[in-house]
Amino acid sequence: MKQLKLLILGASLTQLPIIKKAVELGYYVITLDNIPNNIGHTFSHKSINCSTADQIGVLKLAQQLNINGITTFASDIATPTVALVAESLNLPSCSLSTTKILANKANFRAFQEKNNLPHPSFFISKNVSDIDKIPTHLTAPLIFKPIDTSGSRGITKVEEFNLNHYHDAFRHAQQYSRSKTVSIEKLIIGTDVSGDGFLINGKLYAFITKKYKNNFIPIGHSLPNNISTEDEQRILNAVEQTCHAAEYFNGPIDFDANISEQHTIIIEMSPRLGGNGIPELIHYHTGIDLIEMSIEYALGKPLKTPLEPIQTAPCGSYIFGSEEVGQLEYIASKEEILEHIPILLKYQLNYTQGDTIPTFDHSGNSLGYALFAYSPEESYAQIVSRLQAALQLRITTQQPTA
Repeated sequence: MKQLKLLILGASLTQLPIIKKAVELGYYVITLDNIPNNIGHTFSHKSINCSTADQIGVLKLAQQLNINGITTFASDIATPTVALVAESLNLPSCSLSTTKILANKANFRAFQEKNNLPHPSFFISKNVSDIDKIPTHLTAPLIFKPIDTSGSRGITKVEEFNLNHYHDAFRHAQQYSRSKTVSIEKLIIGTDVSGDGFLINGKLYAFITKKYKNNFIPIGHSLPNNISTEDEQRILNAVEQTCHAAEYFNGPIDFDANISEQHTIIIEMSPRLGGNGIPELIHYHTGIDLIEMSIEYALGKPLKTPLEPIQTAPCGSYIFGSEEVGQLEYIASKEEILEHIPILLKYQLNYTQGDTIPTFDHSGNSLGYALFAYSPEESYAQIVSRLQAALQLRITTQQPTA
């Protein structure tokens, strides 16, 4: 029987779960990105040096390789490329037109407005001088964010009206935008949640995690979540309604939402799964493997309705990093962590001893993360406190010169 070829865009630690799973399932895995020494390439059968944003270049390579499927994982940069290649080669994927809506914050806000879907007040611009044109109803506190990147990069909250602060926040967001475009949005007050799921013939099968943040940076997730059954259903209905309006009926979905008594607002969504171990947490807690579903879908396998969730023990993730730039002097090994956290599901380090560590100011600059389970008698906060102590993290910061 012919071995099916799956092209995975991205080969960093972030994409490792889907790369390993595809290999485990017996498929011929080809990884592609422009960093040849990325760890994911060591697990695939073939690796290619090409930017995941180079849509035409990736299409030509995919044609030469005669692939049977293409996908990505936790990457908004690669998502439009997946859509273009799949559409060109008649492979399963979210359509390019829908992907352009979902993977771009400016397009998504315009889409929500056009379709009368709940959304924050917003203003999109490429020029800092346009701040003078912000509508009068768009009052502080405001959020400034790049429209075409993920992982909390470049996001700033400005608490009160101050033109200098507005200018600084705009320029900061613009630095992280490939199109140099910024979305300025009214801050929404409510409970933030995240979720991953899968659409099968228009029906959404998704799971919502409780999200923990440091400002706008996600530092952890846990299951079960902290919201009522009614509120959970409101969020899932809003996600499904938004997908239908965007004509997205089959495939993976990652989303962030905000809910209160007054509103249910989808903040962001993308037609791929999220990172930082969320799909793996969902698998542990429910028995439903969204990563395997994404792989099988990309290769044209029949979509199977997920079984009823198992509902195992509570589980969570903790994402950690450094408050300052410095050199990683020491961090505990997995074996040392296990002495303090007996049910350690995964311990992922993005750096090794001696490496220079960036400031943890967005998700891409995390030092690593841990996934763990715990008993109902314990709390997420208790486990994280023990984990923080067990890490024994030591960073040598560079002293300023006189």
